[in-house]
Amino acid sequence: MTQNKHEILFRLFDTFIPVASIGEKLMVFSRNDYQDEMKKRNFQTAAIGTPFGLLKYDKGSDEPSPMDEADIMPAETPLLTAFDKLAFQRRFFLREGKQISHIVTQSDLDKIPMRLAMIGFISVWETYLRDLVKLEVPDWEQSLSQKRIQAARELFELKTSRNEEIDLIQCLQLADLGSIFSKKQRYKRFLPAANRQQYDDTVRNIGKLRDALAHSQAILPFSWRDIHHQLSFIRESINRNQ
Repeated sequence: MTQNKHEILFRLFDTFIPVASIGEKLMVFSRNDYQDEMKKRNFQTAAIGTPFGLLKYDKGSDEPSPMDEADIMPAETPLLTAFDKLAFQRRFFLREGKQISHIVTQSDLDKIPMRLAMIGFISVWETYLRDLVKLEVPDWEQSLSQKRIQAARELFELKTSRNEEIDLIQCLQLADLGSIFSKKQRYKRFLPAANRQQYDDTVRNIGKLRDALAHSQAILPFSWRDIHHQLSFIRESINRNQ
């Protein structure tokens, strides 16, 4: 099975896109003006310069306080490793060498590098499901309605009329692939302890996320924690079946 190609694609997102690609250059304010600057710029966090080093201030805090290691992340941290943390903590300061140079917040996750990573993960998932259907589900047509099979056949005819080398499985939509594994408890290979409804909800939400990304929607339909759950499901499902 072509599992190696899935790992190669995951490695692309894990290794070659650093969190610095979505960070913003850190602006340092004085103790006299940081609150005015935060209000003017709609900042939730400020870095404050002092003779003894930088302080941090988050909106709602009583007063500025020293930065500690829990607030700081190396600028070269892979984007998806950073995402594992940013989904649960609103912001980090990025360190380049010994200097705090940038800040990254949950809002920055909506930039192009992370959107590319999300659509990439979902594309890997779709490719993986197609491979599984080809190898392990010879009777896959029994799991789809005639309407969905007919739609796939129409696409197949269109593509073959253009001399594309393709098979019918490659003409299935992501929702079709998810439905095939929903039947006959095939979903257990991905979520052994879950029920069918939990699986269906997860793959349906992945489809909604893919559609929102494909149409460049300004606001994604899920929280970052929800998206973290969806991407983790994809990775863990593929790793579990290697």
